[in-house]
Amino acid sequence: MNNQPLISIIVPCYNVEQYLPKCIDSILNQTYKNLEVWLVDDGSPDNCGEICDEYAKRDVRIHVIHKENGGLADARNVALDVMTGEYVVCVDSDDYISPTHIEGLYHLIEKYGADVSVNTFCSFYEGASPNPSPKSAKDWVLDGLHATEMMFSQENFDNAACGKMYKASLFDGIRYPKGLLFEDLPTTYRLLLKANKVVYSNYKSYFYLLRENSIEGSAFSYNKYKSCISILNQLENDRCLFTNKVQIALNARLLSFLFHVLIIVPNSYADIQHKLLELISNYRLSVLFNNKARMKNRIAALLSFGGMPAINLFKRIGSYRK
Repeated sequence: MNNQPLISIIVPCYNVEQYLPKCIDSILNQTYKNLEVWLVDDGSPDNCGEICDEYAKRDVRIHVIHKENGGLADARNVALDVMTGEYVVCVDSDDYISPTHIEGLYHLIEKYGADVSVNTFCSFYEGASPNPSPKSAKDWVLDGLHATEMMFSQENFDNAACGKMYKASLFDGIRYPKGLLFEDLPTTYRLLLKANKVVYSNYKSYFYLLRENSIEGSAFSYNKYKSCISILNQLENDRCLFTNKVQIALNARLLSFLFHVLIIVPNSYADIQHKLLELISNYRLSVLFNNKARMKNRIAALLSFGGMPAINLFKRIGSYRK
């Protein structure tokens, strides 16, 4: 254990008392033991704060931060400001991880000399159990730009903060944008671009709970639209950092993002629907003719030509997740 670097695990906690114990237990049961665990009680109105304090009494590796509610980005940032690990892993408090999640991510970093390692999510719905597939023998070793292209293409992994291990120094000068939803989209690519090497494995060791009342699954709010526009503007301002291939992948990611927000906007917000459709029109031809784009994104691009009547019909007969 003395030869193992310290790894910091950051867990923001808000209104998840029924899921939190399973999450924390999965972290404490890791085969990799040299951990510091930062449980951030983000002003939770339920018993999350008390649960965090009880676990801190049982295990000296656990540190608890109680703070006023500031959102997921702010909760992660508070822990990033005080954590001392050489590497950082994020876990959402309604998810949980396999016993070898941390060991597997660190093994990839050590084996390939990488700054970031990535494993695959195993998503499951409430009331069901995850069903991870066996580990493939293949790993992908990428530079930062290639990893960013793969991420924007949503080819094998996405921009989620979780399911990844980061060298802590990558966060120097980088924090999650406080007050914005979808906070990982404008952050993860900046970390990857600073990485000398990124390694990806399709081993599924992160168990991601799909639930309707999560931030991701919740209904439309004006803050979702405002966050969407702010993030879009940042990514467009940073477009000059990318090669042509990465820019083409970015077009697909932005269309996916905009469409994801558009389909939850009620028809009473016709002005917002119109604005989002205008923005989608900037990317749809690029996506339609990009044979590397996901089929669901190409379908979304095609639907956008029919305006809201076509999209409303789609909403009645199907679903679309970013």
